[in-house]
Amino acid sequence: MRLSDQIGIDSDIMQKLPADVVKRQIFIYNGITLMLLVIGLISAVSATVYSLILFHSWLIALGVGIFIGAVVFNLYRLFLMTGLDLKGSTLEHYHIKHENHYREHNLYALDGKVYQHADEVLKGWAVTAKDKLRSKISVNPAAPRNLFTIFVRVFVMALLAVIFANGLEILMFSQQINMALSDLKQVLPPGDWTYKYILTPDPDEPFILINANSLLLTFDALASGLGKWKLWMDIMVLAIYMIPLMVIYRSMEVRHGAYVQELALHEINKTTYHYLITQKYCHVIDTEIKAMKLQFSKYGNHTNNIAETTSA
Repeated sequence: MRLSDQIGIDSDIMQKLPADVVKRQIFIYNGITLMLLVIGLISAVSATVYSLILFHSWLIALGVGIFIGAVVFNLYRLFLMTGLDLKGSTLEHYHIKHENHYREHNLYALDGKVYQHADEVLKGWAVTAKDKLRSKISVNPAAPRNLFTIFVRVFVMALLAVIFANGLEILMFSQQINMALSDLKQVLPPGDWTYKYILTPDPDEPFILINANSLLLTFDALASGLGKWKLWMDIMVLAIYMIPLMVIYRSMEVRHGAYVQELALHEINKTTYHYLITQKYCHVIDTEIKAMKLQFSKYGNHTNNIAETTSA
């Protein structure tokens, strides 16, 4: 199994492309998959760190971390795969409205004739129409895109990047944070609320990673210790989260790549074949129904006949 299969790349469709194109496309999608795995790992580690501070249990923390990492990975995969649209491609005209494809290749004219042919013949007609459509493919790189959906994707992933960057930084500087919290505990009176409930562990739940029961206090200690360097580290994590989206939306090899075009042709071909098969069997079923000798009667008369038969 290729690495790219993990994000939903169809290997069977990929193999329909020329060998050199397949090699290049697989290299690109394997790289994108690897980046998504790294993002999922960062999210899982960060969620584990947060859970350790909140629950003081490795079992719960690891469970939450794995769950959150899987959710982020699949959410990003959804954003990427739905971003592989046909904006700017001539196939968009046929992919959105299949009627244009049927009309242009005179498939509507076959509605009353398809029942006369075997399923394999209909499949051949669909493939022929697809091959004719392949020769018409052209791409307009300057075609406008839906900015709203792009903004939603970028905003959601940027928000997740900032959230999980904090968890990663807490893990990296946990010793320094604990030293700062220790200094804070020394200057607080034992009767202080923060001393008793935030900086003092519960006898049944000792501290594991950070010596505090508060995420907010941990964030404050982290920001105070790093200063302006925290902003730079947040930007670095944000860049990691943004790279796959940039590749999808800016790379012509991905956005209008051979795989995307072949996938669209495959879907159009499937829809065309199913359209012809539907027309065929609708005609067959209609003919069989008309050949039946059916007798219809009113429901009331039918009920009376049943009652009379029962009483007799």
